[in-house]
Amino acid sequence: MGGRAERLGGAAKGDLRVEGRTLLERVVAAADVARDRVVVGEAGASVLPDDVRVLREEPPFGGPAAAVAAGVRAIGGDADAVLLLAGDQPFVAAAIEPLLAGFARATAAGADGVRAVDADGRAQHLTCIVRRAALEAAIGAASADGSIDGVSMRRLLEPLGLADVAVPHEATMDVDTWADADAVGATGGEGR
Repeated sequence: MGGRAERLGGAAKGDLRVEGRTLLERVVAAADVARDRVVVGEAGASVLPDDVRVLREEPPFGGPAAAVAAGVRAIGGDADAVLLLAGDQPFVAAAIEPLLAGFARATAAGADGVRAVDADGRAQHLTCIVRRAALEAAIGAASADGSIDGVSMRRLLEPLGLADVAVPHEATMDVDTWADADAVGATGGEGR
């Protein structure tokens, strides 16, 4: 997670509901292909499966790269790839199959992984699959001064060779503002 949802007035983004489930519940369900699922942030009102671990990045609210670093440290040692998903994408499940297929092709060709590209051609740095060793090396390089606090995802993933994978439009829809929440049909949220 990494942020404070300031554009939502501090409302707990993950607690917003789409089609009866919280944003976070929807993202965790989309990640059911993973052997080890870790949520970095807070579960809030979400009811998560027992096998999902919830933890906080250091420092708290240190940004998405700090959250990724904490999540990678927490996953099992035998994982050779990491699926990164933002906690505010209610329809990200539509990206999983294209990413998995793209990952198999891209890594066979020597790439470090794949990232989703939205309908406008923008790379989605928090909708990707990356070889774990490459991601750990990128985390190490980004935190060479001892801290990854405030490092952007773009900067974290910049040194990696990622292939772009086009995904359905709805897969990359996220909720950063109340207008975004309305666009995905999200309900709830205090202070709205």
